[in-house]
Amino acid sequence: MKTNNLKWIWLLIACMEFFFVSCEKEIVNPEPDPTGQEEPQEPEEPGNPLSDEIRLKVNNFIATDVRDYYLWTSTINWSNVVPENEPDPFGFFDKLQYKSTDQWSMLTDDAEGFMNSVDGIATSYGYELIWGTFRDTNTMFAIVLFVYHDSPAEKAGLKRGDFIVSLNGTEPNITEANYMDLYNSPTISLGRAFITADGNLQMDRNPVNMTAVLLYQDPVVKDTIIVKGSHRIGYLFYSSYTMESEQRLQEVFTDFKNRGVTDVILDLRYNGGGYTHTSQLLSSILAPTSAVERQDIFLIDTWNDEMMSYFKLINEDPNEYFTKTASVNMNLSRLYVLTLPYTASASEATMIGLSPYIDVIQIGEETHGKYYGGALLTPLILDRRINEWVPDTAIENWMLYLMIFRYADKNGDTSFSGGLTPDIYVEETYDFLLPPLGDERDPLLGKAIEQITGQAVSTRSATASLRRPHQINGALLRSPLNGKMISDRKLPVPMYK
Repeated sequence: MKTNNLKWIWLLIACMEFFFVSCEKEIVNPEPDPTGQEEPQEPEEPGNPLSDEIRLKVNNFIATDVRDYYLWTSTINWSNVVPENEPDPFGFFDKLQYKSTDQWSMLTDDAEGFMNSVDGIATSYGYELIWGTFRDTNTMFAIVLFVYHDSPAEKAGLKRGDFIVSLNGTEPNITEANYMDLYNSPTISLGRAFITADGNLQMDRNPVNMTAVLLYQDPVVKDTIIVKGSHRIGYLFYSSYTMESEQRLQEVFTDFKNRGVTDVILDLRYNGGGYTHTSQLLSSILAPTSAVERQDIFLIDTWNDEMMSYFKLINEDPNEYFTKTASVNMNLSRLYVLTLPYTASASEATMIGLSPYIDVIQIGEETHGKYYGGALLTPLILDRRINEWVPDTAIENWMLYLMIFRYADKNGDTSFSGGLTPDIYVEETYDFLLPPLGDERDPLLGKAIEQITGQAVSTRSATASLRRPHQINGALLRSPLNGKMISDRKLPVPMYK
């Protein structure tokens, strides 16, 4: 089934016409928890088994797209790949995946749901949480990391730093068996608690009742200007790189520029990634004007050998470039970025792409370490009546999210293999009430302000160890873009048989 390079090139030349498929959406593949705690998988409900015809269609779709686009296609012995003999498409794809490196590629049979979710639209309460367990018990608690604008959580008064200690009851009763209900139940009643001066939790006896709604989760969660002497510091908390947020990003930085912002702090501590186009745009807003006007290289992308041959054949550059941002460009020489282990993919690409051009000061903890980009691939079929590739409606509910390139900075540096190490290490701790986003008492933000102004900032620290919670297990961020970098480049239609 493997198409060799010569056949690939011959077919392209012979056709003299190139058909393309847009890859602007991405499938959700919940990223492994950076602390090592994986999200429990819900058992699959029994459904109708696939017919042999549909199973074969899906298997051929998987095999063809993995063969042509997958970054690690050369690791697969294609002479042993027989789609007709594979009884389960998910198991088939699992066999092809290069597990030693690729944690992110996946297959879904719910295309519509995933496409909605990567656009930032989901039925949700509109909060992100971090988890812990109480000492010497099996009961758990959650801490609110942030809430989205106009969400049920915001309307209910939940805020960053709130503890959630009960679920649909008055006593601590959150366990491994039910804690995902904090995200998945259509309605919920929460018991909230606060930290007292001596480090204990005090219950709020007024329950928080919410109903999940279909919500656009705007990733531009907080923007503000902090004035310190001669410094006007623009602060942006950004939770994911969505296409929908591009207009808001331009509005925020236009406001920053019009109001004389001199320094920028970009808070990416929970930003797990998103679209390459959005990362290019944000980086172009922040980059030096000269680099943007020249449209210099932002990232160098390396694809598999056949795709690199294809780009060479059609004289197309596989790399990414700064895009002109006109009056919104900040022309920075230095950028302060706040990071945690949840900072991944497109967030890391922003830092890596900008580093050769400006001084990127990373403050916080080491990032996740994910330097690959993927695309969402949909099943196509050749309609011979019109001689065009069209969606295969028989299996249009199937999609494949596939890693297709690795990125490097403009100098081709790929020396980074683990997470990006901060220039200034500041741990985010949870044994005290978390200050609001944009509040200089926040240790990470406070340290960035110190670096900008040269003046010490009084940040909030724990006055006593928290006596009841025993450990923090790590955030379970629900954004479908976590750990993802989605290419919007058009790809050649594969040579279906």
